[in-house]
Amino acid sequence: MKKRKSVLLISVLAAVGFLCSCGADKPKASEVVPQINCESGYSNFAVSGEEEYYFLCRNSVACWDGNPEHQALPLCKRPDCSHDSSECVSFVMGASTKLFYVDGNLYLFSDFSHQDPETKSEVFPLWKIAADGSSKERVLFASDLPQMYTVFQDMVYYETLTEREDGKVICRVLYQPLEGGEEKVLWESDLQGGGPGVLQGIGDKLYFSESGIDMSLDTNDPEFDMEQVETYNNFYIYDPGTGELTKNPEFNGANGREIVIRNVYDDKIFYSVWDNVKNELWYQPIDGEGEAVCLGSGKPNTNRADLDFCYTNCRWDEEQGKGVVKAYDHEGNLVQEIWMPHMEESLTWVPANEDWIFGHFIGLINEDGSKWDQAIVLIERSKLAEGKAEMIRLFSTE
Repeated sequence: MKKRKSVLLISVLAAVGFLCSCGADKPKASEVVPQINCESGYSNFAVSGEEEYYFLCRNSVACWDGNPEHQALPLCKRPDCSHDSSECVSFVMGASTKLFYVDGNLYLFSDFSHQDPETKSEVFPLWKIAADGSSKERVLFASDLPQMYTVFQDMVYYETLTEREDGKVICRVLYQPLEGGEEKVLWESDLQGGGPGVLQGIGDKLYFSESGIDMSLDTNDPEFDMEQVETYNNFYIYDPGTGELTKNPEFNGANGREIVIRNVYDDKIFYSVWDNVKNELWYQPIDGEGEAVCLGSGKPNTNRADLDFCYTNCRWDEEQGKGVVKAYDHEGNLVQEIWMPHMEESLTWVPANEDWIFGHFIGLINEDGSKWDQAIVLIERSKLAEGKAEMIRLFSTE
């Protein structure tokens, strides 16, 4: 691209503790597990309920007692169930990569379409699964395939890519009440050919972003060259209470330089600011109150951060023939390399608190040749400074 406007991506995470017991031994009311939020872009693979944690791994929903020495188990407890058909409460065909917990129920979209009985059009269901594994039902339908979605303040918001009558594709944000109702349009892009970057609720605000090119450009022109076109990236904050929508808010420390929001942790926004000379890692309170703080020079290729470290996603090391996750201090000094089995596709991971990092593998081959189709893993972050952190597998599909 010739030029890129302020690129703003955001990932959400919050503090987590592991105090629960899965299965027959339920915790007392005073031992209810703390809430976590591992929502990160297109992914939200780990959530907490009142008494246990829940994972979304491929088309399966599992529960976990919070003990790293224990494996997560399918939500369905039928002893004769294979957990791979629509009859199973744990299984959702075409399950998305996001899971949400609200008042004893789990919610997730499926990209396996259904036909609307009235309009005969193709629609996409939001599934509601009882967290105790007793039931599963479709509660609403989206008119377009949700590219990204979030559950926030008893509403489900979803971004879609819609083709207009003139053939140009635009991004829209739509919403419905969580238990079903009228589908409404919150926002429609004035850019074309791009897509959503993030859609998440934090505190009392909804945050979303988009990318695309100028609407006046004709992409069907034989001389059209995407490499020579300016791409725009916009970031929005929406207040459902007032209906106010803010576009491209200012971030301290930028001074005209490019910004990428890395994540939100402990009510702070962590973001990188860089130019041709250096990269800096900053944070500021999410509510806008208080001063922004520069943590250090950081590393340009890290995409998560907290008050102790910043992290890369898994990257392939040609020399070692393995995947590796790297943790750095805020000055860009390497703290530890965590080596992974051969990774075919991708790993998304999210630092949760001083103890844990959740990770979600897609396509993984172990050293013994066995394959996990997808897997949920943990890394003990408190051991990073000692160079002793290891990956702990909690659940996998094969």
